[in-house]
Amino acid sequence: MKLYSFDIVFLTLAFATSSSLADNACKTGFTLCSPKGATSTSTPQIGSSDFANLFNNLLSSSLPSSKRDVIPERDLSERATSSLCCVTTLSCLTLANMALPFCYDRFTTNFLLPDGSYGTVATGSYTSSGGDTANLETGNYTLTNGQTGNIYSSNAAAKPNTATLVLPSQYTASGVGSAIPATALGGFVTLTYTTTLPPSTISATTVLPTTLPASVVSSTIVSGQVISTSVGGSLVVSTVSVTSTTVSTVPASTVIGTTRVATTVAGAVSTVVTTSAVAAATTTKKSAGAQLSSHFYSAFGGLVIAVVMLCW
Repeated sequence: MKLYSFDIVFLTLAFATSSSLADNACKTGFTLCSPKGATSTSTPQIGSSDFANLFNNLLSSSLPSSKRDVIPERDLSERATSSLCCVTTLSCLTLANMALPFCYDRFTTNFLLPDGSYGTVATGSYTSSGGDTANLETGNYTLTNGQTGNIYSSNAAAKPNTATLVLPSQYTASGVGSAIPATALGGFVTLTYTTTLPPSTISATTVLPTTLPASVVSSTIVSGQVISTSVGGSLVVSTVSVTSTTVSTVPASTVIGTTRVATTVAGAVSTVVTTSAVAAATTTKKSAGAQLSSHFYSAFGGLVIAVVMLCW
């Protein structure tokens, strides 16, 4: 006979999670772009009704002048959701009527949208994150699969009137350094979450010796026996039941005690790097911690399973 002892171990777990989004979201030389009114991260695609209005919305987005004496301003009030970082020296604006944050270079008129698509306002050129191209002035587009068309074919009213529109000009004078490529105006927000599980000690446990008392066990066996008898020259067959009882004694026995020494579970550190839309840089540490919770539990779950396996 075997006895099994199961110990329930309670571990006190502590963790430290980085919660300062402003310091970790963008690499050196870039700033989190979360301008006032930017509440969307859904970038319009070629062929959608919203894309037909992209050029007019860009021109309505209060684009700063390319004059060198005009310093681009970043509106930090009522900052919203952000999904990209912009080069610190560039403008971070809200795309009119679409509530999208975007990076803008006032010298080249290049722009970068949250999904990585980019273009130049002065020429109307546009390239999607997937490699599709379009001319926002004429509307002609070419997809990577070779398909061509015009973004204004189903909405002629959305086509910009370049004869009456005032397009921003590119800065052509010298002395401002090399132009930043449109693809390098910004980048995705990258957050790093670090979860630390400190060392934990499992206390020693002892199972005391146990004595099982003697016991008496009785067993009864019933069997049938066939008897044949000749009566008056005739054979008579009958069955007789035979019952036998056996009594046995199981002597007392002792289960020896066992002791498990104290053990220490080593600490562990888990780091998760993710790219996503995050709250603005002005978010307090308290609210930032709440936003990190879903990411933390995702990374922390694996550590808990590892500890349970070690304890088992």
